[in-house]
Amino acid sequence: MLIRYHIFYYAVSCLLVVIGVYYHELSFLFLFGFMFYLYKRFGIRYVIVAILLSIIVVIPRDGIQELPHSITGQVIKTSDKYCYVRFHEGVMKLYHEEDIRYGDTVQFTFKILDMSENTNDNAFNEKLYLYSQKIFYKGKLKQLSVKNSKYSLYQWIEDHLSSEKDVSNYQRLFLLGERTEDIQNEYQQLSQLSLIHLFALSGMHVHILYMMLKKGLGICVHQKYAKWLAYVFIGIYVFSIPINISLYRAFFVMVLYEIMKKWLNQLDVLSLLVIVSLLYNPYIIYNISFIFSYFIYFIVLVTKHIKSSALMIYLSGLPIILTLNYQIPLVAFVVGNILTPFIEAFYCFCCLSIIIPVFLLPLSLCIQWLQSIMIFVERINQFIVFSKPSFSFIIMYYILYFMILYRIEQHKSIQINISIMIALLVTFSFYSQYKLYAEVTMIDVGQGDCTLIRLPMNQGNILIDTGGNKDYDLATQTIIPYLKSIGIQKLDYVYISHSDFDHCGALESLIEHFHVDQVIDRYEEERIIGCMKVKMFKSNKIYFDNNDQSLIMLVELFENRILFTGDASSQVEEDLRKQYRNLNVDILKISHHGSKTATSASLLQMIQPDIAMIGVRKNNMYHHPSSEVIERLKRKQITILRTDEDGMFHIRFYGKSRYILK
Repeated sequence: MLIRYHIFYYAVSCLLVVIGVYYHELSFLFLFGFMFYLYKRFGIRYVIVAILLSIIVVIPRDGIQELPHSITGQVIKTSDKYCYVRFHEGVMKLYHEEDIRYGDTVQFTFKILDMSENTNDNAFNEKLYLYSQKIFYKGKLKQLSVKNSKYSLYQWIEDHLSSEKDVSNYQRLFLLGERTEDIQNEYQQLSQLSLIHLFALSGMHVHILYMMLKKGLGICVHQKYAKWLAYVFIGIYVFSIPINISLYRAFFVMVLYEIMKKWLNQLDVLSLLVIVSLLYNPYIIYNISFIFSYFIYFIVLVTKHIKSSALMIYLSGLPIILTLNYQIPLVAFVVGNILTPFIEAFYCFCCLSIIIPVFLLPLSLCIQWLQSIMIFVERINQFIVFSKPSFSFIIMYYILYFMILYRIEQHKSIQINISIMIALLVTFSFYSQYKLYAEVTMIDVGQGDCTLIRLPMNQGNILIDTGGNKDYDLATQTIIPYLKSIGIQKLDYVYISHSDFDHCGALESLIEHFHVDQVIDRYEEERIIGCMKVKMFKSNKIYFDNNDQSLIMLVELFENRILFTGDASSQVEEDLRKQYRNLNVDILKISHHGSKTATSASLLQMIQPDIAMIGVRKNNMYHHPSSEVIERLKRKQITILRTDEDGMFHIRFYGKSRYILK
């Protein structure tokens, strides 16, 4: 039979094609091997069905269309600063300052906004994130002309939330799948501990809700009818709150299996949902909820008869954890197993407290216990920092993982396979930290400077300036995630050129949230760090302008000389030129983000650099870099690297050889 017990194979072929088209071409190699396996085991008919389905999945569909001047749609998700509005042409992420609630029907005019893509390596990509939710438009509200609200289950739940902020935050998280600004710190902590799946509204909570409804309704009606009534109530609930992929998966698997269990098994139903999801939106492979929910449930199904199923489920999620957090918390497995029954009770109290206020007391106690547990876990926890795993590492890991599962099913020894998996993780960790090359990276921090120097074989990690942004925490949202994503566990030195916010604004948060050995913000003649030498130049004159007090640093690395000038003006450059007449430089960090007050022709004539680095924000209010400076650099045939056009860029050194990577 082409369908029963074989939908899984079709789902795998569709996934491999989508991954190959939208993520990584290496997937096609596995697709050819998989098709050959299908042919050998089942015959050509199965291969034809798999190919046809795969072609249908990746057929281009209508995506971005021209929008009318005014839009009428329904709000399907809300946040403090924006909402998602569904309308005839699609869905828009709409920024606003109005009192707009979930479920409202709105008519509005808007200004279209560009979707930002990550300009730093391994950073959050808003465009792919929105595409994964089938959101192809982003706008800012100009005028809200119509707003009609209707009462729904969502509003009823909101109206019955606790008046205590702490309690209502967790009720909202568990019942509506929404996190507020007040709970953001706890949510981030749970994410770093890889425990967020216990708190995010998911299949576990749907199953608990089903059991509660079934038992409660079973008091009044026959168990057979209680079961179907429970399905109906859960369906009303699932489709009355903002879209949640994990919740939809759990509900449809539960109901479809109940309806079709004479013809399909649970794996068939899950595979059918994967195919439908890919047909609806192939970009869903970029949605971490889709990956985590569907893949982990697949592992639950294939390991449910294994004694060590809990450990195998945890091991299956390690590459996902590394992709998200770049590190593995050592206590996650133990704490997760201990917390699971506690979270189940927690969720029950959340549900009951909406209907019966007396349950608010035990819910409040649960929150206090949870916060105490999290403080304790944070104190005893240790992380193993890796880096963001490559696609090839993920492939190798899962080949080993499924070989172990197969050998367990065959009751064969897995010691060799486990040893190889451990060796793979150790090698990956070692490779993440001990590079054979040195690298200078200018991190895109907008209008500011932030340069990372990474020495070979972990001899040292040095940051020159941190940048600063008053709208968000640059350290925790940009710098630290990037450092962890490339396997850096600590910074040996942070040099601060001067006290302007765009050069040191993120320093305080960086020190608070990351291991920094030493901060240097004063003149010192020379320092040797591994294979690198840092010299500072000091003018004989005294300057009163803060920019002119910038530390002027010359970094010598593998016979390459890199000059960092902070925001020093042409006057400082001229004074230094007179003091240091024979100064040759290979790479120049352009002063003051390319302002016309610096980078004089006389300086360039003296130092003769090959490469110029400019840290600057796109379309900044200062109009940096100056056209005069750019023209000056071009006349000297100097290679220009700038963060507003190139994003993050790297200069990699293998001995005397150097390579530019963008």
